[in-house]
Amino acid sequence: MACAAALLVALVLLLGACSGETGQGPDAPRDEPEPRGETGSSTPDPETTAQGPPKITLGEEPGGQPEVVLRLEGGPKTTFSGLCSVGDEQNVLDGRVPKRFTFDPGERQLSCRIQKRDEGRGVLRIILIAGDTTRSVQQTNSPRGIINISHSG
Repeated sequence: MACAAALLVALVLLLGACSGETGQGPDAPRDEPEPRGETGSSTPDPETTAQGPPKITLGEEPGGQPEVVLRLEGGPKTTFSGLCSVGDEQNVLDGRVPKRFTFDPGERQLSCRIQKRDEGRGVLRIILIAGDTTRSVQQTNSPRGIINISHSG
């Protein structure tokens, strides 16, 4: 008789498993997909755009020399003036740090002479970057100090 009862319990459990019932009460959570567009969902659908992310390149562009960047940094009251030449072109630089100047010398030489204009002891620092590489860092803290810097491709 015990054998028949065990067989009956096993049969009931097997039928319950096949019917999809979990044996949990009616308040038990279920894994059911939430219907779209109804008030239960607070997350909007992701937007799609026709354009991809912006293209970022470092260093030289194919077929050309890298651009050259001069970054002038220093104390908050540090002022400067100077002259940069690329071939026969001359550019006057002046202002208060921080400043950034970009040049496209190609295969010509870039040559700059920049003077610290204020009388204070603050630092004037010039960083020359070609492509994605820092090529030179020079600084002066002398009043009216001069920095000469050049770069050739």
